[in-house]
Amino acid sequence: MSQIDTTEKLSPTPETENSLFALCGLGIAGIAMLGWIGALAWIAWRLANWLLF
Repeated sequence: MSQIDTTEKLSPTPETENSLFALCGLGIAGIAMLGWIGALAWIAWRLANWLLF
């Protein structure tokens, strides 16, 4: 049976609120990740500065 012959209905689109909530959660996680990377970079910079000078 080809795809053209099928009469199955497509699943409805997900709720917009759930997608927006997930997007906000990913945004917050991304900001937190950037904060951790910045903190680790700052610590590495201070440690390298202390060791070299």
